[in-house]
Amino acid sequence: MLEVLIIIFLGLALFLLLRHYPDAKEVKFSLSKIDFSRFQKLLTNRRPHKIDSIIAAPMQRNMTAVESEDDNFAPQPKIAKVFSEKSPMLLSHLYKAEEAYEANDLREAEVQALEAIAKDNRCAEAYVMIGKIAFFRGEFADSREAYKAALKCNKNLAEAYFGTGMVEMREDNFTKAIDHMEKAINLEKGNAEWYFELGKSYIEIRQYAKAAKVLKKAASIDIDNKDYKSLAAEAEEKQRTHSVYSRLR
Repeated sequence: MLEVLIIIFLGLALFLLLRHYPDAKEVKFSLSKIDFSRFQKLLTNRRPHKIDSIIAAPMQRNMTAVESEDDNFAPQPKIAKVFSEKSPMLLSHLYKAEEAYEANDLREAEVQALEAIAKDNRCAEAYVMIGKIAFFRGEFADSREAYKAALKCNKNLAEAYFGTGMVEMREDNFTKAIDHMEKAINLEKGNAEWYFELGKSYIEIRQYAKAAKVLKKAASIDIDNKDYKSLAAEAEEKQRTHSVYSRLR
């Protein structure tokens, strides 16, 4: 009889233990390897959503497509190239975040970026996405911290430098903006928008010759963009006017 009671007691104790054991979806994630309190609130204010189902096909070297259980997941070539060393699941979250951001679905973009961070809290590209979202919302301090986190994870991530430059530009810190944007362009050439924003910053500090040069570069990359051509011509005109004025002084 005593043995039966012991077995019943142990069974009840096991039941209570399992009942109160925290479910995986209740566990919050944090930036254990990156120490900065301001950005951490972006993660601790919400629980991670249910992780996507496991992607069936393993990612191959230089792959251009990964299939998941719920949809046909086909990363764009640029994304596949940049993230080719990452796990298929992480790649899925990063791509979905970018896709949602391009569709102006900032909430879903943030969810996917945070899911990526939950899987790898040193995923620099996910912090860049959080930075872009915060900037769009006008949360410039949070945007700066997110880009800072990205650069802690990857000091050669061009987009993080450009994003930081945009924050500095928005806050009228044009010299700092130029420094960050130049670093971005030195790391990754060929982005017309980056040259355009750099040119605008040069104009703000009246370095018209440099402005005209980078704005012409932007126009040469995106030949159909009239804004780039127009601002390049404006910078050249200001340079001529500035030169004449300087000689007359």
